[in-house]
Amino acid sequence: MRRTDTHLCQGRPVVLAAIALLAIVTPLAVPGLLSAQEEEEEEERALQICRRVGTADLELGIEGIVRDKESDVPLPGATVVIRYESQRGLPTPEDVTVEADQDGRYQVCGLEAFREIRIRASYSVRRGKERKIELDRPKFVDLEVDLGDAAFLIFSVVAAEDGRPVRGARLEFSPLPIGGITDSLGRVAFRAIPPGTYGLTVRHIAYAPRDEEISVASEQAAEYRIELVTQAIAVEPLEITVTGRDPYLLTSGFYERREAIEGYFGTYPEIKHYQMFRTLFQFNRDLSIRYSRNRIVLLNGRPASRLGYNSVRELNEINFDRVRGIEAYSCSDAPPELLRWIPIGRGLGDCTLLAIWTR
Repeated sequence: MRRTDTHLCQGRPVVLAAIALLAIVTPLAVPGLLSAQEEEEEEERALQICRRVGTADLELGIEGIVRDKESDVPLPGATVVIRYESQRGLPTPEDVTVEADQDGRYQVCGLEAFREIRIRASYSVRRGKERKIELDRPKFVDLEVDLGDAAFLIFSVVAAEDGRPVRGARLEFSPLPIGGITDSLGRVAFRAIPPGTYGLTVRHIAYAPRDEEISVASEQAAEYRIELVTQAIAVEPLEITVTGRDPYLLTSGFYERREAIEGYFGTYPEIKHYQMFRTLFQFNRDLSIRYSRNRIVLLNGRPASRLGYNSVRELNEINFDRVRGIEAYSCSDAPPELLRWIPIGRGLGDCTLLAIWTR
């Protein structure tokens, strides 16, 4: 087999002829090959792969998406390197390098068929795990790069002049294909952002657009506040400040209830010195709002008994470092989203609701 040139695909339609193609070069009954139906199904996933059959050589293509391993976010501009394995008696073709597009997709054709290759993706300074592939047919190969533990971020967008929440503002990261629109409270949450430095654009038809650079740390959990001005004038650089509120407690309504309900509310920084539930219940009298023996215990919004914790003592099995916050108040003050777990017929004025939120 002579050495062939490698080139990028140009989006030409693919002629689905896998069965006939395999019949030219090898019997269909060779063990290890996919059935004809399986080959057709796989080729349907890779309709954009270029493939050409010449008189002296056979060329195939591969395509796929490069994603972050933790967040599953596509990685635009990722580099994909294909290296041929050496074979006795055959020249080893040069390595092939291709760059993923704005959606994290890569595409290569003109690869020599029936050769073993090693394929690896990299993004910024991170390299993904190398995969070994045999080019016996066109293939769709997704690749991963581990950028680290994903971050959980909440953005609150408000008007600069009065602090009013801005609904319908669009936030977009670049170069990542990630975006979102703020809700009626001016908030939007991004639950899985790979660590790194990105461009952040905030736009709304009634306000001047804002562009800023943001650094995301591994396993970060934070809330950011962004102010927009109503006129498109020169302003000082956008300042993004961390509010210090836990984003998971924020989305659960913990802070709203803390302002509206008379009871006990404690976040982890406020209770961590107790070190365990046993000492927390022993020395923090505020947890027994009224009736300590008639208590409904919720864990992350669900009855603790359904999760295997049938008594307060059994809560000591939970790693205390995982606690985000605790709230306790009379069942009669419970909001609708938590009240629904109180058994029918239970006197609301005769019990205490204890809600525990963990990581």
